[in-house]
Amino acid sequence: MKFLRSLLSQDLRASPRHEVHYPAHLEVEGDPPILSCVIWDISSGGAKLTIAGHQDLPEEFVLLFRRRCRIVRRTDGQVAVQFQ
Repeated sequence: MKFLRSLLSQDLRASPRHEVHYPAHLEVEGDPPILSCVIWDISSGGAKLTIAGHQDLPEEFVLLFRRRCRIVRRTDGQVAVQFQ
């Protein structure tokens, strides 16, 4: 049983997750068309969201989030930014 719990607690995702706690919005068809949420963690392949009070979500939606940024480095046509 201890082995099974250890196996279940391992993170087997293909992409590593990063804890972020970003405020965001979901764009859905319906009323209201925009729902608030929090992105708890994110990876290149997905994210974990908390959406208060909305259990009837469509299978697909658009995740919208924006962050204020400050340029920390400029190199060869690219910029590195820091979230503020």
